[in-house]
Amino acid sequence: MMKTLPIIIICVAALVALSCGDRPAPSKGEKWGIYRAAILDKHGADIDRFKDRLPGGYADGKDITRYDLDQLILGIKIELEHTSNRLIALEIATDHLEEIPDYYTRLEEMEERYEREVKVSKK
Repeated sequence: MMKTLPIIIICVAALVALSCGDRPAPSKGEKWGIYRAAILDKHGADIDRFKDRLPGGYADGKDITRYDLDQLILGIKIELEHTSNRLIALEIATDHLEEIPDYYTRLEEMEERYEREVKVSKK
């Protein structure tokens, strides 16, 4: 019993830390895996094949994981209005997010405000 007590204490402490949100930030490799899985799930684009293809972009050479994942996913969706290539849409999204970190949230809010104004003006 004495030998297993420290192990039990460590396990309980780990469970408490996880349930309290005290989990350390994911490592770079873990974060890449989270981004890869989420983008692959939402858009079928594998970021392992991502390369800068549009020269002169603000995000050229920068790691995709520096951008908010939700903004990237939303950005790909929106940029697919302009291209059928999901990795090009991702590249355009990173360029926008490099300038304005919440670009796509702001864009959606602006479009919603416009829609409300159009409805009001048509009455």
